[in-house]
Amino acid sequence: MRISMGAWLLAMAVSAASASAAELAARGDPARALIALDEKWVAALQRSDTKTLSALWAQTYVDTDETGHRSDKAEVLRILKSGALKLRKLQLSDMKAYVYGDAAVITGASAQDGDFQGQRLAPKIVFTDTFVRDGDTWKAVASQRTASQ
Repeated sequence: MRISMGAWLLAMAVSAASASAAELAARGDPARALIALDEKWVAALQRSDTKTLSALWAQTYVDTDETGHRSDKAEVLRILKSGALKLRKLQLSDMKAYVYGDAAVITGASAQDGDFQGQRLAPKIVFTDTFVRDGDTWKAVASQRTASQ
């Protein structure tokens, strides 16, 4: 089986993001580690990699989408497994991490192309992801997205 150079580079970038997050956390730079985790999250979303996402999200994870609909972890994973969400592009920008002891907030923007249940996604969003420290790792507990211009 041939693997394209682009696919190989993406796989290497995901591996590097995971490793660098652990390394950065070990060096005491949780803000950069959290941004690396958000990048790992996006790479997993693009592949509908529910195993990676389940590990990144706390059991109590809540997602609030652009329409104000709230979903728990199980519902989001079910949607991803169903194939109802099709992401062709998801590009992060303007990411900032704010760490408050054992809690953290990441804000950013994303250009995206895809659809959910046949409806086009908003081409641009801003988001806020909330993390808590769980032992030596960070877990996402909430995410909120808003369509932007």
